[in-house]
Amino acid sequence: MSNSTELLASKVVILEEEPQIPAISALPSAVLMIQGVCERGPINDPQLTTSFSEYVKTFGGFSIDAEVAIAIHGFFTQGGGFAWINRIVHYTDLTDPALHTAVKGQVNLLNSGSVATPGSVSTTAVQNFNMRAESVLTLVIDPDGTGNATATFTATAAVLTAVIAPTYDFTGGGQTLTLTVRGGPVQTVTFQVGDFSAPATGTSAEVAAAINAAVFGASCAVPAAVPVITTDQMGSGAAVQVTGGTANAILDFPVIAAAGSGNVADLSAVTGAEVEIVVELAVAGSTVTVNAGGTLTFASATTGAASTIQIDATSGLDTLLGLDNILHTGVAATPANTLQVDGKYFGAYVSAITIKVEAATNTEAEFFNLKVLDAGVVKEIFPNVTMDDDSVSFVETIINNVNFGSNLIAVTDLDVVGSATIGRPANATSAAMSSGDDGLTALADADYQGNSAGPTGLYAFDRVTTGTLLVVPEASANVQLSMLEYAGSYRNGSMFCPMSIPTGYTAAQAVSYVTSNGLLEHSYGEYGAMYWPWIKVANPQPSVFGTEDTITVEPSAWIAGVYARNDQKLGGIYESPAGIGGGYGVIDGLRGVEADPGGQSEHSVLSEGTRDLVYPKRINPITKLPNTGWHIDGGRTLKSTGNFPNVGERRGVIFIEQTIKQGLVIFKHRFNNKENRKKAERTIKQFLGREMNKGAFRSTDPAKAFFVDVGDQLNPLANVFAGIMTARIGLAMNKPNEHIILLVTQDTRGLADA
Repeated sequence: MSNSTELLASKVVILEEEPQIPAISALPSAVLMIQGVCERGPINDPQLTTSFSEYVKTFGGFSIDAEVAIAIHGFFTQGGGFAWINRIVHYTDLTDPALHTAVKGQVNLLNSGSVATPGSVSTTAVQNFNMRAESVLTLVIDPDGTGNATATFTATAAVLTAVIAPTYDFTGGGQTLTLTVRGGPVQTVTFQVGDFSAPATGTSAEVAAAINAAVFGASCAVPAAVPVITTDQMGSGAAVQVTGGTANAILDFPVIAAAGSGNVADLSAVTGAEVEIVVELAVAGSTVTVNAGGTLTFASATTGAASTIQIDATSGLDTLLGLDNILHTGVAATPANTLQVDGKYFGAYVSAITIKVEAATNTEAEFFNLKVLDAGVVKEIFPNVTMDDDSVSFVETIINNVNFGSNLIAVTDLDVVGSATIGRPANATSAAMSSGDDGLTALADADYQGNSAGPTGLYAFDRVTTGTLLVVPEASANVQLSMLEYAGSYRNGSMFCPMSIPTGYTAAQAVSYVTSNGLLEHSYGEYGAMYWPWIKVANPQPSVFGTEDTITVEPSAWIAGVYARNDQKLGGIYESPAGIGGGYGVIDGLRGVEADPGGQSEHSVLSEGTRDLVYPKRINPITKLPNTGWHIDGGRTLKSTGNFPNVGERRGVIFIEQTIKQGLVIFKHRFNNKENRKKAERTIKQFLGREMNKGAFRSTDPAKAFFVDVGDQLNPLANVFAGIMTARIGLAMNKPNEHIILLVTQDTRGLADA
């Protein structure tokens, strides 16, 4: 009873309990692992596909070199549902998956051109500039025969002239004159008796001397009869004003402020902004830029190769500003690499790929549409993408997205300087990709076999724990031996390998192939079956395979598809995938088999004598009998002395073993006692009972169909203390009927009656 259930009022309570016997869920029985050459796709990284269209999306379509495409097409055609694809290339070091010889193709897309630059020249001196000595700058802008233009910096000081002259009475001394210069603080001049040789008749020169001794920012001179106060500053910012004092009654300077004039505020400290105004007003077609460091750049208002500027040597300010007298020319707009396009995968498939750039559907200048064409056919369109890294429509974000991005390319923003509009690829760009390499040169058996340290080759499937069928189309004998060892030893007998005799072999050569290469005697031979000959199927793509109606293909993946289809039928995995009864041995769409190169009829496999030659050597022929269609006429594994020497029973046992193995995980780390061992026994028996009802065993009586032993003899105390629980399972697997013998004799019963 649940602790949360309170029995308060009288009631009937229903509670569900967990089952005392855990149920074992059946594992998938026909998950294909296939490796070989593909048109494109990830390398050494098995990918799960559940349909041929899904395969094409990642690994490409049919091609002469891509043996996996036609094989996986056959697997799905026959009824296969799950396949892990491992693309093979040549490795320079099988212990390092990165050291392969395949190369990604690439092309760089150009923008419309970087911004054209004007002719320009920059100062070495920095603002503010003292132009009191020189004030003329002559610029020659884009000369067209009309000469040059001069910018002159003009400035005058502020001036105050005394009215009373020529002698002044400063008897007694102490008289004052107050004034300001440039609006600054009030300055006071005090005239003392000692400033004059005769105070009653002081001179203009003596007045000027007294003023000069007390005032800063201005000076007093006597250019004529009377004193004149002049500011040191020249320009529109200069100013001087007498504000009062007793002495001004004697001198009579105007009390209205005097101001300087000119096109700069201070000729001794001309700012960059003032230079910009003066030059651009005086010199048509010029621009002046105040740079961050205080230097100036003089430029033509035009851009491109015809845009020029030169500082005339007659200029007085060229040396002061640090300007040379060389002719400076602009640069025309030049298209720049802005978007790098790589093949998404390594391989030469990109040689058929073209990238097109068009105006954006949303009509905004910053955006563009990017199309990916394969052999001239539009395969992908990415509308309204941009080079703006911060946008949700950033071209890298969209095209490189693992879920909805491109299946053919990947892109990299090359970060051209400028706005996203400047940086985007130019409209009407059509660029073909190149330089990809499939990495097939020097491809050898070792690349297929691989190395567990990589892992590469067959060992790339180590991470695929659910695989039950292993196929390598067109595998050599060495690779087939490695497949059997991988399945039987490395993967502990958890998978099965349908294989075939190489193309073009006669029956005698087929027998020699399996015997001389040790396949029949191989210790793991019962984890594989050999089929002969190659089969003819409908030509799926004449543009690749030629105009014949049929093509000849290696049959192993097609037969794996037959296995998968049969697993869904009554009897399923336990039925021998052979014969015409129930369609268990029928390869759908089979048009025939390859011609016998031994000079016999192409249908020599129809001969019973031929089948008598290959079948005892455990080669399963593909044939047809009178009044039947083409079918597989054998279900033997390669090893006759194995516990389960037929394909149906060996695959059935693999399924049972792996399913029970997975189902008993719940007993790990639990108490190793009789109670839990009995639970494990009941769990196994319950599962085997279900399989018995599917036809797995020779009897429908559980006592005769199988046994499960978890007794004390198998689990002595020493094993218990070692943390080991042992269960022995016996299986009376159903055996296929390979031969039918008819005994015919004379019926003599009538003679006896007579």
